[in-house]
Amino acid sequence: MFLQVNHLEKTFQTRFSKEKTQALRDVNFTAEKGEFIAIMGESGSGKTTLLNILATLEKSSSGDVILEGKKISTIKEQQLAEFRRDHLGFVFQDFNLLDTLSVRDNIFLPLVLGRHKYAEMAERLALLAPKLHIADLLDKQPFELSGGQKQRVAIARALITNPKLILADEPTAALDSKNSDNLLVLFEKINAEGQTILMVTHSSLAASHANRVLFIKDGKIFHQLYRAGKTTSDFNRDITTAMTSLLGGQ
Repeated sequence: MFLQVNHLEKTFQTRFSKEKTQALRDVNFTAEKGEFIAIMGESGSGKTTLLNILATLEKSSSGDVILEGKKISTIKEQQLAEFRRDHLGFVFQDFNLLDTLSVRDNIFLPLVLGRHKYAEMAERLALLAPKLHIADLLDKQPFELSGGQKQRVAIARALITNPKLILADEPTAALDSKNSDNLLVLFEKINAEGQTILMVTHSSLAASHANRVLFIKDGKIFHQLYRAGKTTSDFNRDITTAMTSLLGGQ
């Protein structure tokens, strides 16, 4: 099994209060290599906490996340940054590009941190840039780009390390409908080439591009839907119906 999440729990306690908040409750699911999974839930349902634990940005209170047989919780603190850089790719809603660097250097950043040689970095980018339609943007600065262009650059930065898993947090939230559609079609293409993607979203339209949707409420995954050959519009309708009945009309 590519990814296993077993009995995951997360409890937060504020520094000045004894009151505890349980963000995740006995979360269990598995993912096959090459799946495209969306996680949906209301604000405060625990979906971002779950993503942060998968990203090794937060530690669980109990339970295990196992990626290709390796327990993430056993990775030493000083090795976590290296693990994230080598195995995970991140796509955020606010792009997280550095305006002081060119588009090319933004994309190269994780490889530079991993001390890859320039020739190898250039070779990887030469393959990636045409696929993402950013070949003519590489010498620009991020502030010169549109939102859709910035998100394609962010995807290039996530993919250039050849990650095992892409984690996307509301990747369409800052985009207009046209750029959202373009991004989601791009995700489908990347997934069709074998890339595993796990995306948190509040949008049923975004989730309808995935192969499977997990629904989370009050920190617990309690329902899932499979696309199973449905068109995007038919799957979107199923997801919207499920959200209305399962999550109280969000």
